[in-house]
Amino acid sequence: MKKTLMFLMMMAAALGLAAQTGLFGISFGDDLNRADSLMSQAGFVAEDVEGTMVKYYSDYNKLVESVVLFVQPDMEWVAGWFVLYYKENTEQQDRYVLDRLHRMHGEEVLIDQEAQFITWFFDDTRTVTYGYASTGNLCVYYHDSHFEEVFDLPPSALRRITESKE
Repeated sequence: MKKTLMFLMMMAAALGLAAQTGLFGISFGDDLNRADSLMSQAGFVAEDVEGTMVKYYSDYNKLVESVVLFVQPDMEWVAGWFVLYYKENTEQQDRYVLDRLHRMHGEEVLIDQEAQFITWFFDDTRTVTYGYASTGNLCVYYHDSHFEEVFDLPPSALRRITESKE
């Protein structure tokens, strides 16, 4: 009985962690080295570091303009990430991203009609949001509010997240 109960608890924990793994195979709490390796495997290179942000670009990926990792500086692990898609992507390509997020994170979402965002809630602090920036780019934003200070960036850094690579 104890073995069965322990097995069920381990399975529940594993399922919870899998739900918190997102785009590019990155997970909340990943060590920066692991996340950097995953980005490299996907063809992205870190080209800019500012404060708690590490910004990645790819010469090969024609759908994603950039990926920004938000890193908890003391432990050097991922507290969240932001994927910026090209504005020129088609509606079908954007829909593919949404469908993929539903397959990864489930169908239970909160839809903000006014802001036109779709949000998945993993737990009390971790979310992922799908929506469009004011620039017209599709964005997917993984966020852990437990580490809000990691996401508290100066306005200049926030602008650079959504600027195109020159």
